[in-house]
Amino acid sequence: MHALREMTAEPSTTGMRPAARTHGVVVWAVIGLAWVALCVKVLISWVTGPDFGPAPIVGPDVMATGKIVALRVLEVLSVLVLLASAWRMAWVPWRRDRVIRIEALLIVGGVLGFVADSFLNVYDFLFAFNAHSVNLGAWNGSLPFHRTHAPTGYGEALLWGLPMYIYFCCALGAMGLAVRKRARARWPRVSDTVLVTGMWVFFLAFDFVVENAIIRLTDAYSFVRTQGGLTLWAGSQYQFPIYESICVAFVATAFAAIRMSADADEGGASFIERGLIDLPGRTRLAVRTLAAVGYSAVVLIICYHLPFNWLSVGGASLAHLPSYLKPG
Repeated sequence: MHALREMTAEPSTTGMRPAARTHGVVVWAVIGLAWVALCVKVLISWVTGPDFGPAPIVGPDVMATGKIVALRVLEVLSVLVLLASAWRMAWVPWRRDRVIRIEALLIVGGVLGFVADSFLNVYDFLFAFNAHSVNLGAWNGSLPFHRTHAPTGYGEALLWGLPMYIYFCCALGAMGLAVRKRARARWPRVSDTVLVTGMWVFFLAFDFVVENAIIRLTDAYSFVRTQGGLTLWAGSQYQFPIYESICVAFVATAFAAIRMSADADEGGASFIERGLIDLPGRTRLAVRTLAAVGYSAVVLIICYHLPFNWLSVGGASLAHLPSYLKPG
């Protein structure tokens, strides 16, 4: 078992290989600090600007009562999943062993990574949110690279959108690791390459089933513009680009890789924590947290937002949307 120091909540230095003494953790922490600074700037600009406040519900379409109930259920379940993930990955290890594992810090990274969600509509209107969702507007107009013509009058879903950055990232990664562990026990001679590939396929299938269930049962969101040749049910409100699940699978795999690297290291340090032992003890938790934030931001931008925007912006398949999914 990879022990962590009880009070400093840091990877143990016992058995740490000299080769692991790099300063990669500092690089990740600097990226994390830059991301935190960007988040603060964006959120302040949003809260003090004209886009702050619930998005208008545009008529004439009226959302069915059953769909509204389903949407509220989604919001409640999403918050519960977020709390359960925090309890399982943060509180339980702390209560049991007095350790703060890297998974707990990745939850912080996921929460701050939610700020990147508005990059979906920073260049064009690619992702529609249901105005009936609990929201306070959107901050895409405060993000860098926002194009003037890209609409800002829609609402980022706070109660189901934010939890998605936890349960489709570090929580799904943890599920994949559990599947990998079971597969390893059943087929001990299977290579790591096969197991990781199997995890990736599991992530893709999980996302495909869950997202399609959500958009069909609740009308919570819709993919507005997609690549027709890479889209199922093209042109309908429920069109689904297959690259959505592919991107999510890579994101979840990247989050799972953190824990895999920690399990493989003699000192229990993930690859983003290498070099932590060279830093003053009182700074280590802060540096680890910033490193997790930086890693989360890089993974979300590189594995999801950039490819999704690149593929969707030039897409010709337009969803037929009810008015409550359109920006005001």
